[in-house]
Amino acid sequence: MSALIGKKIGMTEVFTDKGDCVPVTVIHVERCVPVLKRTEEKDGYQALMLAYGTRKPKHTNKPLQGFYDKLKVEPAKILQEFRGQDVDDEAMGKPLKVDIFSEGDSVQVVGVTKGKGFSGVFRRFNYAGAPASHGHHESYRGTGSIGMHTYPGRVFKGTGMPGRMGGKKAHTKNLKVVRVDVENNVLLLKGAVPGANGGIVSIFKS
Repeated sequence: MSALIGKKIGMTEVFTDKGDCVPVTVIHVERCVPVLKRTEEKDGYQALMLAYGTRKPKHTNKPLQGFYDKLKVEPAKILQEFRGQDVDDEAMGKPLKVDIFSEGDSVQVVGVTKGKGFSGVFRRFNYAGAPASHGHHESYRGTGSIGMHTYPGRVFKGTGMPGRMGGKKAHTKNLKVVRVDVENNVLLLKGAVPGANGGIVSIFKS
């Protein structure tokens, strides 16, 4: 098993044995339990389903409650499958710990970026804008020309325009595990972890 679900708590800094100050992001892994195996013979692919967090029974609908009852596990906040992962039968239903990672490991983190709302092209695509010089007026932060004359007479796909920014799934690779706190089930990662504090992230070994 080389994958976990965790919550981004925030940032802090730690000191190495050499005295270097390293900025790190704190990832806390709450209840993270493998509940179901997918196999090539039965399902056509190999995967492991993890249940993360806890959910009150009154907030769980009947189909999901029946699914949890069948697996004999408590309702969870999140159910997520991880392809190509597997654990021993003895580990099924038991919470996973952060000790599946080691200091110095390279990991990949998947999360949802911060939602920044409707934004213009200056903020969204780093457009330079129009010169605020003689003879120019009204449009300084605008998009500028987006099309052409009769041919091809359309706007090309991928043209930068104002729109909703952020709030999308992001994969960040090659983050370094600086420390593994098994007692508190916490990982300290060096690098840009996507999402806001309190957001849920998935962590894989690179």
